[in-house]
Amino acid sequence: MFARAATAYRRVDLDSAPKGEIVARLFARCLDDIARAREAIAGKDIAAKSAAIDHALRIVIELRAALDHQAAPALAANLDGLYLFVHDQLSLANVNLAGAPLDAAARVMSELGAAFAAVKHEPAAAP
Repeated sequence: MFARAATAYRRVDLDSAPKGEIVARLFARCLDDIARAREAIAGKDIAAKSAAIDHALRIVIELRAALDHQAAPALAANLDGLYLFVHDQLSLANVNLAGAPLDAAARVMSELGAAFAAVKHEPAAAP
């Protein structure tokens, strides 16, 4: 019963959150997943590593799918390339049980998240 209520609450929260907030949450959760994967690799917990990297990969796939290539072709192409790099690094870490690719993925996602947050909080330009 509590699980259903929690799921319903999360759905309402997600449905009512501004798009910018959702994207910020995705960046933060991806970084959390990467940190969990790093800890799982260090602890040789393959199941936890797989779950964390799988979730991070799903976030990156969603971010790539959300890109609007028609509205801003150059920006979307650049972001797509960065997301593809992150995806590749996460996959390498998953296969090789390596921390260095996780560090590279975390660096990119951290910088993108910070840039997104900075743009999100800029005042709108006057018409």
